[in-house]
Formats: sequence, structure tokens, C-alpha cells
Amino acid sequence: MEVLEIEYLCKNCGNIVHNNSIISKCPKCQGIVWIKSFNEINRDYKVSLGEGNTPCIPSKRLGDVWGIKNLFFKDETHNPTNSFKDRAAALLISHARSLEYTKVICASNGNQGASVAAYASLEGMYCLNIIPEKIDVGKKAQMIAYNSDTLTKGTFADDAIQEALNPEYNTYYQCTPELNPLTIEGQKTIAYEILDQVGEIDGIIIPMGSGGLLISVWKGYQELYDLGQLSKIPKMIGVQTQTYSPIVNKFRKIKEKKPPTDEEINSYALGILVKEPFYGDLVIRALRETDGMAIAIQESLILNSTEELARKEGIFAEPSSALTIAALNSLLQQNSIGKDEKIVCLITGSGLKTPYILEALSTRAKTAGMGNILSTKLKILSQIAISKEKGIYGSKLKEMMGSISLPAIYQHLKELEQKKLITRKKKEKGKLIYYIITDKGKKVLEALETLIALF
Repeated sequence: MEVLEIEYLCKNCGNIVHNNSIISKCPKCQGIVWIKSFNEINRDYKVSLGEGNTPCIPSKRLGDVWGIKNLFFKDETHNPTNSFKDRAAALLISHARSLEYTKVICASNGNQGASVAAYASLEGMYCLNIIPEKIDVGKKAQMIAYNSDTLTKGTFADDAIQEALNPEYNTYYQCTPELNPLTIEGQKTIAYEILDQVGEIDGIIIPMGSGGLLISVWKGYQELYDLGQLSKIPKMIGVQTQTYSPIVNKFRKIKEKKPPTDEEINSYALGILVKEPFYGDLVIRALRETDGMAIAIQESLILNSTEELARKEGIFAEPSSALTIAALNSLLQQNSIGKDEKIVCLITGSGLKTPYILEALSTRAKTAGMGNILSTKLKILSQIAISKEKGIYGSKLKEMMGSISLPAIYQHLKELEQKKLITRKKKEKGKLIYYIITDKGKKVLEALETLIALF
């Protein structure tokens, strides 16, 4: 058995902790710790399925449509189980082997559990995945395929994590990402690779559930900066769905009038539905220290963004990944991101893990007549909503909508205006007309989003 010497740093009080076992909280103040240093694991214990070194692909079409020249997609779907979590799982199972564990436990709402199951199966280790009710069925299927047992506990990932802390699992190696900071060490390599592949960037857009991925990338860039490999740390830009966005709300100091019930929290992006994000406060610190941003995206844009990314860039991403595309579009329209900036969208996992997305896209493709008209109007209304008070021109909508002709765009705009869902305005001293969503339009859009979430 090899004992790994680990030095932890509390991100709250600065306390240094030397401990050979895995801890996630500071014994002094209960703040979150991350790993300052640890010895390299002996190569005899290292486990790998060929994870990492995923491509950072320059945009072929979306960049042109949106007028941003330096847009890249860090495509983590190329990992062995089709998600970024393989980076962490390889390290965790290697560590478990070095300590001669024969059983591992993982609480997650998807990708982490699938990855841990795959790497545990490679070494013949018993794997127990504790999962919530709200989980992508494709990810659960992966766990079972890799011979993992599953135990359903509660509605959200938070409930599953609480169960993983049960003393009866003390003989298991802990692979729950929030409870094992080695996860951060595996995932931070994304930052190293981006620097190697495309050089320095201005910002990176990252989906957020517990916030662990954003923290991982931030830590990676901090280390590169400390080593003199960077002139600056790029902006961390976090994205959540408007269905439930606790980190975004806290960062932007938005107080909800009435917290949604568990039944009301429903989204295509199940992979990032976490009620009490473990790394929430640390994420906010990362956003502020990098002059970053946090944005919540409306549910109706998730399918649109999934389609856009697949049809214009050839990348079929899971819904939480597609949120990064919608976020970029929105931030460009708000001038929060400049078109001369170098931006990376982090594509965390494959759309093949989410069968209901395949079904939804297939249904949209087969829908004829009124269904297609409604779909187009919804897309137009969503794009106008993104632009908020600034409004948007018909010609700009044509760029974003792709194959739809300009006359057809204006016909849809006319009909939306007749229904008083949008209104038109003229720029001062100009003839150009731009369109703004009305209060009625916002209510209609919210109603459509609710229907989308239900079906």
C-alpha cells in the first residue's frame, strides 16, 4: 500500500492541513479545502482509459454568424465515457488502488457516477452509485453497463451526497466530487490543455451545478499564472438555467420572491440541477477575482442551442453544455463580451447521454405546418428577449436564424407585433427599425418555457 502525502489549503481561513486521508472541509473553520500539493501516485497504481487531450476546436460557422472571430469549443465529449469527469475518475481510482480499496462509492446526478463506474470496472472494484430521482437516464444506463450498483436517494444531487456521508460507507473509497478534492486536481488539466492548444484566452464559459468544474479550471489557470505561463487569468463565466440558478442569483444579488418547490424545478439540463451548490461561495470569489460573469439562460433556448451547435459545428452536446452557446449569444448581444475577444465554450458531455433530447429534437424535426411556424416564432421571440432593452434588427435575426429568408423573418415579426408580443422602435436620427419584447411577450415566452419543461 502506498500512502499519499497531501497538503491541503483552506480557501476560507488560509489554514494549512497535512493529512494522508481525503478531507473536504477545514478542521479549523469548516471552510472548503483544496489540495496545495501531493506526491505523485506510483505508476504501478495508475489507471487510464485514455482520458484528456481533448480537442479545442475553432468555430467554423457560429463565430461568423455572431461576428466573433476567435471562438473555440473545448470538446470533452472525446473522453472515454464522453464527459470531462473521466479526468477526475482516472485520478480517484488510481488513488483508491494505491490505498488497496476494493469498493468505491459515488454520489452524483450523472457524469461523475458513469465515469467512476467505468474506471472501477477496469480494475475489478465494486462500485456503488447513489443517485437522485432527477437524473439523465442515459447516464444511469452507463453506470449499469459498467456493472455499478445504483441506489436512488432523494430528488436532487444534494440528497444523494448526504447519503454518501453515512458511516456505513466508511469502508468505501469516496469518489463523490464534492467530498474529494482530488476531483479538482483531475479537472484542472483542462486549463493546461487550452493554453497548450490555443494559447492565452480572454474568457471561458462554463456550466455550473455544484460549481466544481469552474473552480477546477480557475485553479488550473491560477497555477499557470503563478508559474509565469500567463500574462493574466482569463474571465471565468458561469452559466445556469433560469429554472434554477442559485449561484447566478447570489452573484447578481437577486432575491427570489418565493423559492420554487422540488416539483417546479424541472429542466432539460438535469446535470446541473443542484439545490445547494457545494462550491457556490468559492465560485463567486472566482468570478469576482477574474472580473467574470454569471448568467442564467431561459429554458426555451436549450433545445435551440443544442441544435445550433450540432448543425453548425458538428458537436452534439448535452443540454448543460449547450447552455454555454446560449450564454455566449446573450452576452455578445449585451456587449458584455467583445467580438474581438478570444473565448472558449466548454462542452462538458455528449448529447447521447440524454435520450429525451434526442426525442425532443426528433419530434421537432418531424413536426410540420403549424408546429414549424410555432417553433420559428418561439426562436425569434427568444432572440428578441435576449437583447432586452437594446432590441434587435430584422437583418440581425436573419444572421442568427440561418436558413430562414429575410422576408419570412419580417412576416413573423409582423405577426408577433400584431399579437402585441413585440413592439418596434427607430434609432434616433436613423431609419433602421429594431424590435423589443413586450410584457405580454415575456409572459407568453414564460408560458411556452413551462410547457417545454413539462413535455
